[in-house]
Amino acid sequence: MSTGGINFASGGSGLLPTTGNNKVCGEAIPMSEQVGNFTSLVRRTCAGSGGRTAADLISKSLVFISVGSNDLFEYADHLITEANNTRKANNTSSSAIRNDTAFLQGLIASYKSNVKDLHAAGARKFSVLSPSLVGCCPFQRKVAKDYGDVDQLGCLGTANQLSRQLYPMIASMLQCLSQELPGMSYSLGDAVGMAGWVFSKPNLTLDRACCGDGDFGESLCNSSVPLCQDRSGYFFWDRFHPTEAASAITARALFGGAAGRFVAPVNVKQLVAARPCP
Repeated sequence: MSTGGINFASGGSGLLPTTGNNKVCGEAIPMSEQVGNFTSLVRRTCAGSGGRTAADLISKSLVFISVGSNDLFEYADHLITEANNTRKANNTSSSAIRNDTAFLQGLIASYKSNVKDLHAAGARKFSVLSPSLVGCCPFQRKVAKDYGDVDQLGCLGTANQLSRQLYPMIASMLQCLSQELPGMSYSLGDAVGMAGWVFSKPNLTLDRACCGDGDFGESLCNSSVPLCQDRSGYFFWDRFHPTEAASAITARALFGGAAGRFVAPVNVKQLVAARPCP
């Protein structure tokens, strides 16, 4: 087994197995499948002659998880389009067709199950990053403009509301699991809070992608579209993803930030330094 780290993540993921089946996110590999790949490798490795060493390595390793944005993207897109269709057809509110609480609870149930599976495989240290204000990426800003759902940040209000509701649910889930699962410790990054702080002190271009065409650079990024002169001055690289400059802000907060501001109950540096419990 590698001692330098192994990536089981997918560039396109979801907590729900249905995420990735529409035009917003394209194909996605569910977290459950990624966790299955991890646990399969652990079983094979621990069954060998170096089983005890492998188990010790896993217990000391840091499991980094960042998932949920695509689930929120697709759900918000469904809400917006359904609401628009309902208004056109009946000129009535669409509140009866949505149940945000049930949707978010479904995400948490899936998240909880996956963390439990990782723990059962020997993982003990978890660094978790919540979904950010997903309504502020260029693609969603365009949706907000087209459908008239613009919040105070100029972003898609429906999507950002979901992000804000989900973060405390993830925090509560992790706190409960850390009390339930022997030896589990964690560090949770508040990407919603980080984004709000960055947007309140705009040292970066926030409302347009470095690579992309259209009102907000919301088109696909390819060789035919405009490219900014200095990507270090932009928050978004393309219509969905942050630049290295934006990611560096998150990384500094996660690894060395003061506990209780954008990371809790400890930062990642403190989490790594702590001796794992049995």
